[in-house]
Amino acid sequence: MPDVPDAGALAAALRSLYAVPPEEFMSERKRLVTVEKADGDPAVAKEIGTLRKPSLAAWAVNLLAREAPDLVDGLADLGGRMRAAQGRLDTDTLTSLRPERDRLLEEVVRTTVQLVADAGRTCSAAAQQDVRATAIAALADEQAMAAVASGQLARTLSYSGFGEVDLAEAVVRTTSGAILSVVPGGGGGARSARGDRPDSRDEADAEDAGDEADEEQLRAALEQAEKQLAAAESDVTRARERAEETRERLAVVERQLAKAREADERALEAVTDAVRARKAAEATRHTAQEALDRARSDG
Repeated sequence: MPDVPDAGALAAALRSLYAVPPEEFMSERKRLVTVEKADGDPAVAKEIGTLRKPSLAAWAVNLLAREAPDLVDGLADLGGRMRAAQGRLDTDTLTSLRPERDRLLEEVVRTTVQLVADAGRTCSAAAQQDVRATAIAALADEQAMAAVASGQLARTLSYSGFGEVDLAEAVVRTTSGAILSVVPGGGGGARSARGDRPDSRDEADAEDAGDEADEEQLRAALEQAEKQLAAAESDVTRARERAEETRERLAVVERQLAKAREADERALEAVTDAVRARKAAEATRHTAQEALDRARSDG
């Protein structure tokens, strides 16, 4: 039976590892692996050795979760109200919450930029788009909100506008305390720290080989890939926002159409009543005319 990592030790290692600046991640991970091996806990050491370095934007979101928890709580509160309204198909409430949503997203980005600046770094325009997209995903999906609040994102999140947010390879621990790690190269998300995962000997060998490669070349390749990903996610974010605005306009038009149909029905009823009244008046006039004609002939 595989060794089961100590959940407390692994959770403490995660908090320590995902709090360091990105350039210190690899050295801190190696240090923690060494410490756990020395403490006689090879299972924890093995789990730590598989943890992914966060992207710069993910690190910025993690920084926000640690340094501005009240703002993250506000994001969770608004997300709960928006999801409840969505579940009721309450378009009026969703429309009324839009200004609050926009203000909160702006505050999330602004605060993150300031926190990153305080840490001696710069949050690029692409990274700011990633931070905003992650906040939008957190508003839309409860599990995504938990991932953001954990402060242990490995990558930023995005929401397509339908279904759940994809958390595969994005988070290593939920706020409920469940310890998660990533399946490198996998397509299906996370596995628990109870050892129910495939043999990772080949993965460990590949990682050791990667550590021995030229770090400068690896960093350059990673930065290029991150730029391409940032540009693509920025396009997705803008397209999603346009789709949201279109849906909101459609909801307004549908309400106006429903009111117009009610007015049209009332107008048709009024026409019907007027026609009936005219027929009655014509009948009355005809009767009166006949009476007058008889009176004249009798005279």
